[in-house]
Amino acid sequence: MKRLLWIPLIVLLASCATRPDRLYLTDWTLNYQKKAYPATVPGFVHTDLMANGLIPDPFYGTNEDSVQRFKDNTGFYHYHTCVSLKDLPKGDTLWLVFEGLAGWVYVADVWIDKYGGFAPRDYLANNMFVEHVIPFDMKKDPFIYSEGGADSLGIVLNFLIPLSEEDEYSEQEYGIPLPDRRAFTRVAPYQQGWDWGPKLPTCGIWKPVYITNRKPLTEGNRIRINSDGSVRTLNVELRQEKDSIGQSFTFYRDGKPLFVKGANWIPVHSFPVLDSANRARYRHLLTSAKEAGFNMLRVWGGGIYEHDYFFDLCDSLDLMVWMDFNFSTMLYPDNPEMLESIRQEAEQNIRRIARHPCVVLWCGNNEVKNGWEDWGWQDVYHWTPEQRARLQHGIDTLFGENGILANEVKKNDPLQRPYISTSPLYGWGHPECVTHGDSHYWGVWWGEEPFEKYAEKTGRFMSEFGFQSYPMMSTIRRFCPEDQLDIDSPTMRSHQKHGRGREIIDKAMMQYYGFDSHTLSLEDYAYVSQLLQAWGTGYGIFQHIKQQPHCMGTLYWQLNDCWPVASWSSIDYYGNWKALHYRAQALFADNVDLNKWEQYYNVYPKDRTYPEPRYHSTFNIQLSTLEVTITAETDLYDVFIDTDPHTDGHFEQNFVDLKKGDTLTTRFIPVDPKADLRNVAVRVKTLNEMMLR
Repeated sequence: MKRLLWIPLIVLLASCATRPDRLYLTDWTLNYQKKAYPATVPGFVHTDLMANGLIPDPFYGTNEDSVQRFKDNTGFYHYHTCVSLKDLPKGDTLWLVFEGLAGWVYVADVWIDKYGGFAPRDYLANNMFVEHVIPFDMKKDPFIYSEGGADSLGIVLNFLIPLSEEDEYSEQEYGIPLPDRRAFTRVAPYQQGWDWGPKLPTCGIWKPVYITNRKPLTEGNRIRINSDGSVRTLNVELRQEKDSIGQSFTFYRDGKPLFVKGANWIPVHSFPVLDSANRARYRHLLTSAKEAGFNMLRVWGGGIYEHDYFFDLCDSLDLMVWMDFNFSTMLYPDNPEMLESIRQEAEQNIRRIARHPCVVLWCGNNEVKNGWEDWGWQDVYHWTPEQRARLQHGIDTLFGENGILANEVKKNDPLQRPYISTSPLYGWGHPECVTHGDSHYWGVWWGEEPFEKYAEKTGRFMSEFGFQSYPMMSTIRRFCPEDQLDIDSPTMRSHQKHGRGREIIDKAMMQYYGFDSHTLSLEDYAYVSQLLQAWGTGYGIFQHIKQQPHCMGTLYWQLNDCWPVASWSSIDYYGNWKALHYRAQALFADNVDLNKWEQYYNVYPKDRTYPEPRYHSTFNIQLSTLEVTITAETDLYDVFIDTDPHTDGHFEQNFVDLKKGDTLTTRFIPVDPKADLRNVAVRVKTLNEMMLR
């Protein structure tokens, strides 16, 4: 069943010498349950309903469950705007541009106010990653010569949130059951739920809308130029060479092998519009990555094709970007309509993103090959030989060396940056995962293996690995009601999306720290979970760095969160550095002492000797500056410094060990540079206190 976007247009222009070349359409109304409410564009229906007090914050408590089921009486969400004809750009041909429409867009009407005629045009609108550009020949378009005093242009878009029934119909039409029905609609997969994210399927005008008299996309693939006229490039190449071990995976910069240090990147918000709040998140996260010694981020393939703002910041910070196409952990239908939609998606996004010199690699998908080979889909779905052959052909058609994505890279990336079909090359159950190509090693965590397994399971390039933790208590209090501040409360369970997350953390917490989690307060549990994450993921990073040149890159999972949650992130949703980010900063330092870390990892935290913690602390506060000095009078372990009351941000150094007589001086860097710190005090917590209880 096709979903069509009907865009009838009737345009009547008045001459105006000062009309702009481009008019952005930002003044919209949302009709919901027979009432009109102001809408923000770009935005999503969830953000508009929240702004108008019609649904609660889905991030708070267990509200996520209730906001999945809200529905307009008609099932549709109607967005409407009007613009005065005298404000339209001048020209014989105009283009109406929707940079991004999320969800099913069934019908859109465009009309001249007071007259209501229309001229239908068909567009497929179920791919939120495709830009819709609709041209109008003002000399030939109907109703140009309408009589009367029509004075405004009206536009209505009718959306429907993708529902399971719609995808079920698509699956029946396709004829082959697929592991995930999300594959039938080109929406951001993570918005439909992940093991670190909420299930918040949504719709809306999520990118700008404008009318212009200049044809869009003509400058889409223009490469950035330096002041001397040379092409801006990082001069980075990927070499995958057969060797005595297997197949290398090494980035070279300026002809020299480069050890890659960084993490995986997910969208900054469950509703990823580029508003002022999310711009601030981008700036903070990327500067925090640079501050921690990163040189690369992998944009994971289950989110979005990031906004240009992200790439602009990476360009300016000299952060390389590994760019996944937006396909993850699923098989995808290969019907002609879907393949053409994907081809357009790839063409448009490559042309836009390829302008940025930070991009050094295109990757076809995240874990599709891994799932096809290793996740038991064949046993579950009982595909016939003919169906298996078609599914394999579909994989090759999309992701293969001569497939759609590879060919679009060749056509639309002027710098011809390398393309790989999938990540990882082999799943973690294959011996080749440590000898050939890039590796996602999930034996630690999913397989519940000890952290020491990283020593023998270090691949040629580690593009995913990691361990979960909870955010700090100040973050928990912002989403958890006071009467549910317990690790097993409904809210805390709702904000732990991995089915075995609590149990896996508890098991490792006992093994490495000796704590029975059931004896800990929620605050202590969150604190120790972060120490555990830093210990374990840090050990993986240490092994990867140590095992050069066998391994030439470490990208842990994951840098950031899209909402406040227990996850693998090293920076929580509110921008606070967790213990792991400080550990990554220490290990990514150019002058890292690997012998020191070898000794550190020789003793489990539970086996150390912990003296009664004694220290002297002072702090100096000015308007936007806070500096703390701690002098250790006994050995101190995992010293955690927090502002009181909590202010989002991080200290230059935190979660550190101090020997007796050591002095630590560290400055606080708030997420908001304008934060007033004059009434802030400081809290200090050490692992010593907990070990001696």
